Amino acid sequence: MPVVAKEIDRRASLGIVLLALMAFFSISAGPMGAQQGAANTAEYGHVTFTKDVVPILQRSCQRCHRDHGVAPMALIEHDDVRRYARRIVYKTGLRDRAGAMPPWYVEKDIGIQHFKDDFSLNDEEIAVLAAWEAMGAPMGDPEDAPPPLVFDDGVSWTAGDPDLIVRLQDFTVLGGQPDWWGNIEATPTGLTEDRYVKSVEVREVNDYDPSGARETVGGRFV
Repeated sequence: MPVVAKEIDRRASLGIVLLALMAFFSISAGPMGAQQGAANTAEYGHVTFTKDVVPILQRSCQRCHRDHGVAPMALIEHDDVRRYARRIVYKTGLRDRAGAMPPWYVEKDIGIQHFKDDFSLNDEEIAVLAAWEAMGAPMGDPEDAPPPLVFDDGVSWTAGDPDLIVRLQDFTVLGGQPDWWGNIEATPTGLTEDRYVKSVEVREVNDYDPSGARETVGGRFV
């Protein structure tokens, strides 16, 4: 019995310590984010969704964050984006670290910096998003918004018709199971001689019914 009592006391003490640490980090993180948002607000003035945020989302986010896209939520309408405003500020603030959005992991101060179709955010765009969230994520004048993007989910190749298509082996991820990020086995190309490769395009195809509800990512992603 005394051993059990000591174990209970130890667990209780650990729980108190963990709660204290959680409270400390929560309190510490709050003012820092608020100060950064306030600083951005002072620098960029009145930031609105339609005038300032939508152009950023269209260039860097909506190719995935849309209906039938590969991301888990759409970032098209103001109400939807406002709901995730705080998380957007956190994710974009990670910049080139793991978990950052958009997922462009090229360090800004090392090596080549100019890439075709670079959808990463610069420091000013990240600051604008933070300022918008700090202001309460206002809508703005609908007339300020650029025309909505039109997406084509048809089977097409962005680099032109390919000379060679190599299909990887199909595999199934069961519902309720963790995502699989294992190694992909070598796949025969069918080529009989060495060839130079000018470009490579990877197409992910998830077979699902787009007309029904779904709770996972899917669609056709290039």
